[in-house]
Amino acid sequence: MEIIDRKSFFEIEKQMEITPFTQGKGWDNYIGNKSDSLYFVDNYSNPSICCRGELYNKPFIGSVLRIQGEAVKQPKQETIQNFYKGIAQIGYSLVLISSLSPYDIEYEIGIREAGFIRPLHQTTCPLTILINTLDRPAGHRSWKRNIKKAIAAKCSFQIISQPTLKDCETFVRIFEEMATKKQLSYILNKQNIYNLLQDPDYKLFFVYSATGSIIAGRIIYINGKHAWDVFAANSNESRENGASYFIIENILNYLSNENINFFDFGRIGPGLTNSNQVYLFKQSSGGYPIPYNGEWIFAKNKINELLMLTYRYILKKGIRY
Repeated sequence: MEIIDRKSFFEIEKQMEITPFTQGKGWDNYIGNKSDSLYFVDNYSNPSICCRGELYNKPFIGSVLRIQGEAVKQPKQETIQNFYKGIAQIGYSLVLISSLSPYDIEYEIGIREAGFIRPLHQTTCPLTILINTLDRPAGHRSWKRNIKKAIAAKCSFQIISQPTLKDCETFVRIFEEMATKKQLSYILNKQNIYNLLQDPDYKLFFVYSATGSIIAGRIIYINGKHAWDVFAANSNESRENGASYFIIENILNYLSNENINFFDFGRIGPGLTNSNQVYLFKQSSGGYPIPYNGEWIFAKNKINELLMLTYRYILKKGIRY
């Protein structure tokens, strides 16, 4: 395992078969100076796996490295083991992994043999909805009904080929309206969104009402034959006239026309909480649920893990999955 510079990392990443949105150059721009970014590769001359991580310090814990996803090229159990063992041996107080790759038993065995275990508190549900855009089953009746509602309301769809800061401001404004409705604990920053969209792999889409107002937005990421849902912004009006369904339907058609095979619709949280509504919405698209490799943790000692558990679950009142 080697730590490399940013430029070399993104050149190596082009050799990988699958690169999730959290490993793209745009996401690196989006994170900006929120934390120190580090770039890892298993073998500079013959890479099979690489990832970017964010290093920050937590009071009473020390150095924490967070890695969201990894870019891979046919990784084997031994490759995963050696790669993450090398990262664990650097000496960080905690290493937090959240893999967005589809579940693979070789991945699980490899990362366990590197010394990682499942965390006491999972901050995300390791499930998503995957849609085959080229061979997509028909959506549920609720999906079709909302598409018809949006068409009747004369909604229109547009790809924003060259997003401006004003476009990003509009997206953030609609997101804030949605965040208030859903009581989300975070908001977006227009400059960060603009930085994200400077990478052409990240695409911005809008839906307009009959009067020309922007009522829904979506940002997706495309890499090879795969696409990922990154951010959604749905106004209150979009929930009433079906625009939140209409925008995804048109994005799926766009991906199909571009011969992008798979769309990862983003995490779902089926259960007895409010997040079940997100699951029902995404399931109605005609996709099917799959598991990610999910969250893993390496702790220098048990105290560090318990302190992180206290911070996430008690102080931050995080949802447990």
